[in-house]
Amino acid sequence: MCYQPIFFSAVLLLASQLLGEPANGANQLGPDSRLATLVPVEFPLTSSSETRLRETLERIGNRSSGTDRPLVVLEFISGRSSNQNNEDNVIGRGTSFERALGLARWLSGPKGSRIRSVAYLPNSISGHAVLVALGCEEIAIAATSEIGRAGIDEAAIDATVRQAYLDVSARRSAFPAAAVLSLIDPLESLVRIEMVGGATEYTTAPQLAQKKRAETAWNETQLVPANQMAVFVGQELRTWRWVAHIANDREQLAQALKLSRPITEQPVFEGERVAIRLHLRGIVSSRQVNRNIRAIEEGLNRKEVNLILIEVDSAGGNLSESLRLAQYLADIPSDRAEVVSYISGSALGDAALIPLASDTILMHPEAKLGGPGEATISPAICKEKKSALNEFAKSAGRSDGEVLGCICPEMQIFEYNAFDGRKQWSNPQWIVDDPDLPQWNQGEQISFQNGLGFNKANEMGLVADKAISLEVVGNRFGIDELPKEVQTNATEQYVEWLAGQGWLSMLLFLVGIVCLSAELSTPGIGVAGLMSAVCFLLFFWIHLFQGTVEWLEILLIAAGVICLALELFVLPGFGVFGITGVVLLAVGLLLAGQTFVFPTNEYQWQRTATGIGQLGLIVLTLMAGAILFRKQLANLPMVRWFALQPPKEDKELIALVQVEEELRSLMGWHGLTLSRCNPSGKAAIGDRIYGVASQDAWIDEDTDIEVVGLQGRTLIVKQRVRHSNA
Repeated sequence: MCYQPIFFSAVLLLASQLLGEPANGANQLGPDSRLATLVPVEFPLTSSSETRLRETLERIGNRSSGTDRPLVVLEFISGRSSNQNNEDNVIGRGTSFERALGLARWLSGPKGSRIRSVAYLPNSISGHAVLVALGCEEIAIAATSEIGRAGIDEAAIDATVRQAYLDVSARRSAFPAAAVLSLIDPLESLVRIEMVGGATEYTTAPQLAQKKRAETAWNETQLVPANQMAVFVGQELRTWRWVAHIANDREQLAQALKLSRPITEQPVFEGERVAIRLHLRGIVSSRQVNRNIRAIEEGLNRKEVNLILIEVDSAGGNLSESLRLAQYLADIPSDRAEVVSYISGSALGDAALIPLASDTILMHPEAKLGGPGEATISPAICKEKKSALNEFAKSAGRSDGEVLGCICPEMQIFEYNAFDGRKQWSNPQWIVDDPDLPQWNQGEQISFQNGLGFNKANEMGLVADKAISLEVVGNRFGIDELPKEVQTNATEQYVEWLAGQGWLSMLLFLVGIVCLSAELSTPGIGVAGLMSAVCFLLFFWIHLFQGTVEWLEILLIAAGVICLALELFVLPGFGVFGITGVVLLAVGLLLAGQTFVFPTNEYQWQRTATGIGQLGLIVLTLMAGAILFRKQLANLPMVRWFALQPPKEDKELIALVQVEEELRSLMGWHGLTLSRCNPSGKAAIGDRIYGVASQDAWIDEDTDIEVVGLQGRTLIVKQRVRHSNA
């Protein structure tokens, strides 16, 4: 083993970090690579673990688009218990050459090129784990960790093993070929040659023996003792620029890779991917959150479940409940299940917290993340919940600016850059609590005012990719056929659908009002009263189910009904009580379909306008229908049941009054007797025949008469005297 002076190594390391120079031959990641996924690799590799690892890496590679490749950190860990022999417990011991070669070729081949692979070695490795590390694009190692003795599990190093290491290293690694040979073969001791002109070469002792030179042509230093396999320490590897980064923990690794957020762990699950499927739609309520948490817990109790698919299409509505569900999702251990959110429509306001809590977010191309939603979330409200929001952001691996910008568009969010290339988003009043505040420089402001479309969200690294359907998302994560959406029962699913139809709830209420009016006009309790009760019951059940009806809406609607009842049955006409009742009913009905009282953002104004339009359309439709089909409706048995029919006695009285008025209208008319009036008889008056009675003496047939009075229903007549023309 070779040890360099500590001061010299530290100076070189600091210079390389400040200058940002890549290791020789390494494909250094650019400054735009802000996100990384960590995949643990357990050694020794087994057939099943290698297969699962490849499947996981292939799924991650499928997310790549063009030259934008996902950054994947392969963390080498031991799969053995710590109570085993220390020498046998070194990471990598016991892995077969063939299995390590297959994984190394995959990483350095065409399929592996779809990801940016970084081997992270927080602890020392040996055996053929070294070959896997050489197959990655970059190597990050702890300062005191060692890498070496690659051929320790081989009885003899044959040409096949030597050539395989050289081939893999030539594709990816910054290790010189001579150093690679010294890692696997104790006969290939590593020697460094420093030329007189300043150039440096690395060779092995057998190769050096074959070289011919003058005594002053170079100086040589044997780095690895004879008959020993090489072992290199992380600090010296970085000094020689054979590895890209020194990182003693994941936080230092994130800084070295210049990530904008902590590394997301992607566990390798045993067996096939088994998913549960949820759908967050409509207004977020306590009932909906409880149901989703209960469904997830029931799914996780089944050990085979390792994937949670959540489809989001919601405008939020309750910050506390959304935060509760989001925190629950963020706290799910990454090695227990992977949480994937798909935004099919929109995740507005506080609903944006649910996808932000996920390990992976995918969006429909036309979807929106963040922006004004059902609930008004002001900077003051965010300040009140600062502790909870900070805890959530930390658990979800998000910067506080991402969370605040999505739920509160009014909040000013800026991009902050550190001297080492890291980025984050925050608010000037919130970043003051960051212990690394002096390292951050404020950059340009990021606008969340209208939410984030896919392109902007992808550019910021919030979402992984776009997908046109949840089926496509499932295929990307190894789910050939989506499971059924989790529902508690069919009734709840049907009621949720009903609650989503705003026009239906308004129609139920208006029909209930019509039926109630008919019932109040009829003695006793009838079909109209029953139908009115059913309509009101369905109306309030739907909105209570969705959490949009509270005491304010109930009081407004009740007051409106009372005012209309007073106008209709106590104070006939249409005055103050009628107008007040209609206004109260309209406002109560409108508020029953939303969680806010006064609109304060663009979404709420649109929602209010839609509600008013639906209410007006239903009223106009009912009025038009009643006018167009009034005759047909009047003859329907059901309508006759509702309508108050006049009593039979009233009909007879009305008929008598009408006959009497008709007879009185004949006063002064002239006619001709059709029979002798002694004193009663018949006479033709106008074009009709009436019963008449003589006023004085009898009157002969065919005599002109004049109507002079009415007694009961009999006309009183007298003989008409004709005057001569003389």
